[in-house]
Amino acid sequence: MGIRRLTAEDWAGFRDIRLRALADAPSAFGSTLVWAQARTEQDWRSSLAQRAQFLASADGVDIGTVGGLDDVERDGAHLISMWVAPEARGTGVSGLLVRAVIAWAAEAGYRAVWLEVSDGNTAAERLYLRHGFVRTGVHGPIAEGDPRLEFEMVRRL
Repeated sequence: MGIRRLTAEDWAGFRDIRLRALADAPSAFGSTLVWAQARTEQDWRSSLAQRAQFLASADGVDIGTVGGLDDVERDGAHLISMWVAPEARGTGVSGLLVRAVIAWAAEAGYRAVWLEVSDGNTAAERLYLRHGFVRTGVHGPIAEGDPRLEFEMVRRL
């Protein structure tokens, strides 16, 4: 199993795994499969240019992804778009992906990593707790006009 950071040239692979994630776990994300399917090649390339996106692969198959965004207002980073394929869950790949974002943020000199978890996603919350994240007390809707809730967690570096 390996983890690598994607570049803009990896846009098609990023698109494919993101579409798989949105189809598999639509309630875990603020964006939708329909929205993602309508994105252009330039949209996908732009996304990769604005973030640190990591891809987990095993035996030539992409099995997970996670992103990190600069959060300069809080002198930190934001962990986003975490997903692991159903067949790879419970294998440790999720921990490797979380650690990749934490390492990227630490190397960039940030003081913390923030993330949001959809309410009721206890497996994700347990994962983040194992990696030192704690709830901040901040919560709200996943997206504007969306009744689903999410809560914020942070890990100090």
